[in-house]
Amino acid sequence: MIRSAFLAAVAAASVTAAFPAQASWVEASSRHFVVVGDMSPQEAQGWAGELERLDRVLRIATSTPDSESTPSARVTVYVVPSIGSVQKLAGNANVGGFYHADAQGFVAVTPRFIGNEFWQASPQDVLFHEYTHHILLSSTDTDFPDWVHEGFAEFFGTAQFERNGDMILGGLPVGRGFALGETNQMSPEELFTASESALSNNDIELAHMYSRGWAMIHMLMLKKDRQGQLTTYLQLIARGADPVSAGKQAFGDLGRLDGDLNGYVRQPHFQSLRIAAEKMPVGAITVRQLRPCEAQIINVRMRSAAGVTEKSAPDVAADAERAVVGCEKDAFVQRTLTEAEYDAKHDDAAMAAADRTLALEPTNIMAMVYKGRVYARRKDWANARSWLIKANRQDPNYALPLVLYYDSFVHAGEKPTAAATAGLYRAIVLAPQDNAVRLRVARSLIAEGDLKRARTLLAPVAALSEHGKNKAAGDILKLIDQGKDSATVLAEADKAKWNKIGDDSGDEPKAN
Repeated sequence: MIRSAFLAAVAAASVTAAFPAQASWVEASSRHFVVVGDMSPQEAQGWAGELERLDRVLRIATSTPDSESTPSARVTVYVVPSIGSVQKLAGNANVGGFYHADAQGFVAVTPRFIGNEFWQASPQDVLFHEYTHHILLSSTDTDFPDWVHEGFAEFFGTAQFERNGDMILGGLPVGRGFALGETNQMSPEELFTASESALSNNDIELAHMYSRGWAMIHMLMLKKDRQGQLTTYLQLIARGADPVSAGKQAFGDLGRLDGDLNGYVRQPHFQSLRIAAEKMPVGAITVRQLRPCEAQIINVRMRSAAGVTEKSAPDVAADAERAVVGCEKDAFVQRTLTEAEYDAKHDDAAMAAADRTLALEPTNIMAMVYKGRVYARRKDWANARSWLIKANRQDPNYALPLVLYYDSFVHAGEKPTAAATAGLYRAIVLAPQDNAVRLRVARSLIAEGDLKRARTLLAPVAALSEHGKNKAAGDILKLIDQGKDSATVLAEADKAKWNKIGDDSGDEPKAN
């Protein structure tokens, strides 16, 4: 997968540790997660269990339904040995863990151990923070204010689990203490309307939004006389109320709210909340040892899943070719080689590897997808669509074939069929966390004249993509808010090359 990722930077350190040459890799599969790591089966099961409990609590707290949970929608979590391993995968020495989401899949990478006093965060902090965003972005109908996104992410990012499975909520986010203690804080009105996009160039104000958001969530969830108000607020936002009016209805007098919050953050100790394990049912978790051939190529698989660049892709493909030796009859190995060859633009090799994968495993959906992608790269649209249709039939709830099928019409210069457009609209329901899909759908809605719906889809892209640096999305939001007509807005979207997203020409804008 060519990288288009949000990297969650949590410190600045330079470590270059490599992955272990020999590892005892296991995979733990649950309803919402696939945890892969060099660890004991019991530890992998523990990681999956904690994540399932977090998912359960997050869905209750945010009223997020679980109706679209499918195997293709699970988050794959690679637990690697150290921060150095994380940084090697990220190609960035300033990260302690990272997550990205697109129609192909949801991937998180986190260290198993930190082992450095400089890093005050736990290995799960970034993972829990980003998974909170994942849940909040599960809706395509609600544009939550930025303070809700970041306040929730900060609050649940510090969740801790005890040996018996109980969850402890309420810990202070690492690095936010200084901002909490400053006197020049945002008022509720300022917090409710704060935009990451507008604050992205002001580190102090942005830190205040994060810390004030955490404090507000903390108080609303744990202060007895405020319980229930946050749920009311979120319900009002979901029904279309603006953030300030929703705040007045849910919280009452905002001046009193401000005073309560100022007093709350000056407490010598913050209250915590314990949730008993039995209130967070986990469900079935299946743990297995990776086959020797899977373990032999797992480092390549992680590198592809984490995202490669045009510069790194040939090296990954070369590593994949070496890892195949002795494992030519393993479908997982051939599927991994297919993706690596495609990313390196070795189209003939990718097609051959996909054919070998299908010979070994005729139902392998990714081999079908990559055959479609190679044909699309060759502009053989009929064969591309044929293979993407086969992939969709194999798994109707996988977003990627639907997106690529729609793209095949756009990049062929043809008007997408009604079926292709319907498929795209289904894809955003299946993968709402993919900003590039949001841009595709938003452009289609703009062309149809549905600017209100387009705005709802675009708001999280402008706010959360690389901390608000998706300038085009922000500019188009302003045009919609100014009452510009759909033709004017569409022209701006095409100027931003939203009609080129997914084009394998190398001119694709990076939306995530």
